[in-house]
Amino acid sequence: MDCVAQADRPGADSRLMHSLYDSERREGHGVRDLYSSLRAVIEFAVKCFAVEVLMQRLSIHRHESRILLILPMTLYLSLCVLYLFAIPPGESPDEPSHLQCIEQVSILNRIPIVDPPPHGLWWTRERVISGLTCYHLPLYYFVAGYTQKMLALTTGTSLHYEFPPADPDFATGASVAMFAHGSKSGFWVLTEPFTLTALRIESILFGLVTLWTAYRIARRLVPTAPYAPLFAVTLVAGWPQFVFMSRAINNDMLAFALAGATLAILVGSDHPRRYIAANVLIVAAVLSKTTMVFTAGVAALSWVIEWFTASGKARRIQLTRFGLISILLFGALVAFLILQPTLREHVQATATTITPPNPASQTATYWGNVFRTTLQSGWGRFGWMNLATPDSQVYTWWALLAITVPIGFISATCRSHKAINRHVILICSAWIICTLVVYSRIQLNRFQPQFRYAFAMIPVLTAFSGVGLTTLLGSSARLQRLAVLLLTALLLAVNLWIVFVVLVPAYV
Repeated sequence: MDCVAQADRPGADSRLMHSLYDSERREGHGVRDLYSSLRAVIEFAVKCFAVEVLMQRLSIHRHESRILLILPMTLYLSLCVLYLFAIPPGESPDEPSHLQCIEQVSILNRIPIVDPPPHGLWWTRERVISGLTCYHLPLYYFVAGYTQKMLALTTGTSLHYEFPPADPDFATGASVAMFAHGSKSGFWVLTEPFTLTALRIESILFGLVTLWTAYRIARRLVPTAPYAPLFAVTLVAGWPQFVFMSRAINNDMLAFALAGATLAILVGSDHPRRYIAANVLIVAAVLSKTTMVFTAGVAALSWVIEWFTASGKARRIQLTRFGLISILLFGALVAFLILQPTLREHVQATATTITPPNPASQTATYWGNVFRTTLQSGWGRFGWMNLATPDSQVYTWWALLAITVPIGFISATCRSHKAINRHVILICSAWIICTLVVYSRIQLNRFQPQFRYAFAMIPVLTAFSGVGLTTLLGSSARLQRLAVLLLTALLLAVNLWIVFVVLVPAYV
């Protein structure tokens, strides 16, 4: 590295050439003059070679990191398949109700609504499959509904899925299963039609966007740490709760994929035009889940920071132009939600549902329970959040994040010599704060400490954690590469244990 530093100094190469020229024009060509000439040539060649070696090493590291990306991608997809076979249909939060909203699109070709009881098509069975979640904004239901309809036309599969009878032991707590599924002939057997499995595959693909977002953020935080994005993506790929929800039928995965893509675009470059793409994604995210409205606030904060730190008038004119277009896009969304009668009712229903405060939320005990259960559901709390993993795993996971995330944040801050890097850190910090505010607002209304409501934090947390891990491991590429492999193997082993020791026995 010293050779490289010297070779990069201004005039270093010219001094070497002058030394060579001076040695050649001296009178006499004795041993001393010949030695000086050869030394000058060798020093010049070595210094140039050192620069080439440095560039080659950086290139190799980037090439290796791209190849190693196959590991977390394979880990994620493999675990999603395992969880898909291990958990029967309907045994995920609100999954049956979401499916009824989807079927209103695929069967009735309408914006989903909560049918009035007891005459609605989906009120003939248990309340849990009645479509009570249909007051959510409907983008996910339209995406999933038309996916299901297209596959039904292609394969001839029935659009309606009739869930098994309710498990009578569920109400008493003797069984973790909502439905009496019966026994399967083998682990690799699915008891649901392909139209349901296709929706799960669709959710898994949405989850891939979160992996990509974590990679992008980690690269932007510390561009000189090639293995930090690998750690970030591996942490996401092996996160049990994230994998569990990735194969479930739900609107969360689409909403958080769109939100994550928004963040990736906001921090991905400094071109003002990106605000248009970001706001298109924001509109889509809000149409998937109302709580994603916080993404508009983060985008506005990013724009304000850039406008006030802009270096010239031309830059501010560009920002103003694209900012106005973004406001028009978001304004069109607001107007659409107000003018469309069904969607207006859904927004009003959402506001009415989340407005009343929970009296218990005024006590410290309540928030202590929220914190503890959030940690559990953050690592692994499956089924209808009634099947938990051991607390030892929970606290080990969060201890890892509690150590590496602050280290990563400090390391990224210390290395942020450019305004764009400081801007990325600030936006990521605002993103975490906004997500926590939304999550806390949900808990003020009702006791639902399900970390899936805060999945938007995952790419940011893992990105900072990835930077923190590379900082702790030092500059050794070999050590970091080995650590990525060990982390992948460890997360695979833990998830295999969860699938075959916790999940499979629970649903036999």
